[in-house]
Amino acid sequence: MPPSQPSVTKRLKCGSNVNNAETNCNTSNTNINLLSLPNEALNHILSYSTPRNECQVWEWIGILSQICRSFRRFRKPYAPTRIVLEDFKSYTRLNSSERFDARIGILRSLRDCSWKRKYLKEFHVNPDSVLGFEVIKQCCNEIRALLRTLLTTPSSFPELEWLDIELQSDHIANYGLVDSESLPLIPPALPALQKLCLSKCFKDGEEEFNKNTPSRLSQFFWSFQTPLTSLSICGPMWITDAHVDAIMTCVGRNLVCLELVSCVAYDDDYEYGEARLTDDSMYQIAKRCNNLESFSMVDSEITELGLRWVCENNPNITTLNLSASTRLWTPDDSAFDIISEHLPRLKEIRNYWPSGRPDWFTDDGLISLVNAQERESGGSGIFLKLIGLSNCDRFLPQLTITGMKHVIEKGVKEIEIDESPLHEVTLQGSIVNLGSDVKLYKPHYVHHIDGSLYEREAVEY
Repeated sequence: MPPSQPSVTKRLKCGSNVNNAETNCNTSNTNINLLSLPNEALNHILSYSTPRNECQVWEWIGILSQICRSFRRFRKPYAPTRIVLEDFKSYTRLNSSERFDARIGILRSLRDCSWKRKYLKEFHVNPDSVLGFEVIKQCCNEIRALLRTLLTTPSSFPELEWLDIELQSDHIANYGLVDSESLPLIPPALPALQKLCLSKCFKDGEEEFNKNTPSRLSQFFWSFQTPLTSLSICGPMWITDAHVDAIMTCVGRNLVCLELVSCVAYDDDYEYGEARLTDDSMYQIAKRCNNLESFSMVDSEITELGLRWVCENNPNITTLNLSASTRLWTPDDSAFDIISEHLPRLKEIRNYWPSGRPDWFTDDGLISLVNAQERESGGSGIFLKLIGLSNCDRFLPQLTITGMKHVIEKGVKEIEIDESPLHEVTLQGSIVNLGSDVKLYKPHYVHHIDGSLYEREAVEY
């Protein structure tokens, strides 16, 4: 956008009273009547005063509307098409250097001004955008209430394609943005939705969400008017394999991105009081999905059998997250063999939160994967990034400097690894000795959902 001008009001006002909505926009004979110009010319003039900061454009449009009602016809070409709520937490007004919290203000204006919602394509809410600099309960509660109103009002966002609500914080863990009352109201509010990310915002203990009622989830997904291409669900305490079956029946065939993260059902009927997703879910995913490019099954009990089903039916997967999959380990590294066979062009593999038991990430498995990639590329290099290798010396004893040296030699360019003796001494020494330009980054455990705007941001050591 062109640079912001400090004299927006002075440059654009058509009369002496800027605050008068009834301002007569006819100027004196010695001045040019802006409104007599063709739309294209006037639009070009206005563009020079447009703020660079996207979130300030709302204020700028408001100034234009106060100057002259006729300028309101430019709302559509200039209205932002996305809201990132966190941008308003420390907001600076036009012609001012003071910062203030404008989150409640922008949500209220969205609620009260339908034209601001009319053209939005993306709406992103992350934990920091709900919490303040200091956790102020009253402020957070009002933000939550406004969010709930916006997401449950019919045709609230008529053109919204991407909804990303990620509330990963202990301070708001008990807040149920999505519960049995609000769930059926969301699809009518978002008739054009294509990408849905709901993370840590489900109410716990809802009877309607228990293992006996996956039909409610089916009704929810069947109610969307447009096919979902991306679905990310994180942290509900009631999802079972039966719920996944219900979801896949509705939306599976169009999905390009599917992420099921920490979907654990808690119930006294289950052994140890909890049940994680199993190969039954993988079977339904493989049966219904064949266009996946990004797939995550995190904190589950899937085995190499379920992994084979999904990989065979989705050879275009380029991002794979199987973190905390404690049952994938086998003595013969069959999980890596499956990935090598069916996903030889995999670009990113993640393994956050390994358990203390033998993990499926091993030297032999990793070596077989990069060798398969080298064959696939005809010897021109490999495509892989290794993400989220945590405490390799303690939790991943099967992954040693032998495997890491091999992948570095073959051309891996990015490794995200926790601090450990393997990282600090041996791995860095190998990088220097091999003359490699591989980059080492710190793991970012929160950013494990591709369906969110807040993707994993690597921080170099």
